[in-house]
Amino acid sequence: MASLQDIRHRIKSVKNIQQITKAMKMVASARLRKAQSAAIANKPYAEKMYQVIADVTENVKDFKHPLLNKNEEGRTLFVVISADKGLAGAYTSNIIKETKLHIAGTNEAQLSMEEATKTQPPKHTSNASKDKVTMQAAMQQPSEDLHSLHKMQKLIQDTIDRDNLDMITVGKKATEHFQKHGFNVINTYTGFSEKPKYENAREIANQVMSLFSDGAYKDVYIVYTRFVSAMTALPETVRILPFEGVDKQEDKFNDIEYIYEPSAKDVLQILLPQYIITMLYAALLQAAASELSCRMTAMSNATDNAEDLIGRLGLHYNKVRQANITREISEIVGGAEALK
Repeated sequence: MASLQDIRHRIKSVKNIQQITKAMKMVASARLRKAQSAAIANKPYAEKMYQVIADVTENVKDFKHPLLNKNEEGRTLFVVISADKGLAGAYTSNIIKETKLHIAGTNEAQLSMEEATKTQPPKHTSNASKDKVTMQAAMQQPSEDLHSLHKMQKLIQDTIDRDNLDMITVGKKATEHFQKHGFNVINTYTGFSEKPKYENAREIANQVMSLFSDGAYKDVYIVYTRFVSAMTALPETVRILPFEGVDKQEDKFNDIEYIYEPSAKDVLQILLPQYIITMLYAALLQAAASELSCRMTAMSNATDNAEDLIGRLGLHYNKVRQANITREISEIVGGAEALK
């Protein structure tokens, strides 16, 4: 049985940790407000940029641009946006899972997941998304199917075609993980996951556009976490290159006729690189807000758990103290009886 001194030391250490987690929660909460405001303010601009680019592309005929080329052959490039620091709950692990699931789908890995999990994916799904749908369905299975889930994850690991895949990682956590597991990380960017700047997005975008224009890659994907609310953040994978127009039948796009000066081709020549930079910057802002919201939630849970632990340790301390008092009284009474 632990002594009273040991219990007191443990209560003191838990209180010290609680103070740290509480302070980290407050810092993340303060930074989240700024990051959330930046992400929300940038969203209308990014959406409008996408609409304008789509409209210009529809109105320009026989226009050739390196960012519009659809290469039949080439490698696939992933830009994975993660965190520089830990203590953010499942933020980084969710990004890693999303990346690996989409890698399996991108390369159309022929996995016998239905047999491994005994789960049939919905009909009318493409080969590229079948593996991801099956994985998500398997995660909803009861605990007795965990063995099948682990088997399926092993299959995904074994069938990823690393020879036709390159990565650009943003954040130390993703860099460390993918380098450790043998992925070809051609470049890394660190130090700004919580406070991204426009210059950071432009630097990444310039490298991506240069590599794609040279014909080294046929697809470029961004894997990031979309900020929904302070309690919700969803990992997403978006293909940014080659650029494809949007469905003009959607209600959210108005049929507006634009007048282009000097010409639509000249406007598109300038807007296409700007579009890539804008999309990357929007993804960085969304990821920063998501990281801070996950860290705030994780530190809030840690603070609450520390409070519960302190309460349980206090109760245990009182029980041990009462037991010691009872034992001492029994020893005194026993000694008094022996003297009679």
